[in-house]
Amino acid sequence: MIPIIISTLVLGWIGILLFVILAVTFPKLAKNNEFGFIHILMAFMYTMWLPIPITLYEILHTTSLKVGMIFGLVYLSMMIITMSLQTGHIVHSAKESQSQAISNHFMEILSGPFELMANIVKSIWVLFLAVAFWEQEYVIMATVFGIFSLLFIYFFLLLLKASLIKPNIFLKKIHANTYFFNLEMFFLFLSLMLFITFAN
Repeated sequence: MIPIIISTLVLGWIGILLFVILAVTFPKLAKNNEFGFIHILMAFMYTMWLPIPITLYEILHTTSLKVGMIFGLVYLSMMIITMSLQTGHIVHSAKESQSQAISNHFMEILSGPFELMANIVKSIWVLFLAVAFWEQEYVIMATVFGIFSLLFIYFFLLLLKASLIKPNIFLKKIHANTYFFNLEMFFLFLSLMLFITFAN
C-alpha cells in the first residue's frame, strides 16, 4: 500500500500546486483571453487527483467506501472530460472568431448541467467519505465532510433550475457561483491531501 500512498501524495500535491498557480495567474491569463489554457490546466489538475478515491479506500478500507470510490472516480473523470472539451471549444472559437451566441450555446452544452451533475456525483462520494471517516473514528473529518455533503441540495436545485424551461420563483433566486464552486472543490481536496499526508 505504501507505493500507492507515495504516488498519490506526489500527484495529489502537484494538483494542489496547479490550483494555486491558476489562482495566482488567473487575472493575467483572463486578461489575455487564455481561457483555453486555464481549462486544460484544470483538466491536468483533476487528472492528478484521480488516485485519491482509490487511496482513501485503501487507507480507510470500509465496505461502504468501496461503493463510494466509484462515485469519486466518476466525478473526476467527468471533470477531466468537460475541461478538455471546453478547452478545444474555447480555443477554436477564439481562432475562428465564432459568434458569441454560438460560443455561449456550446459552452452551455459542455459545462452547465454536465458540471452540476458531476458535482452531485461528488457530493454522493463525499457522503460516503463522511460515513467512512465516522466508522474509523476520524470525528473531525467526518463532521467536515458531512457538512460538505449537504451541498448536494444546492447542486441539485441548480441542476433542476438548469433543466427546466420555466423554473419557479424559488429556483430563479438560486444562482451558481463559479468562485464558490472552485473554492469548495479546492478545500475539499486540500483536506483529503492533508489527511492522506498525515494519517499514516
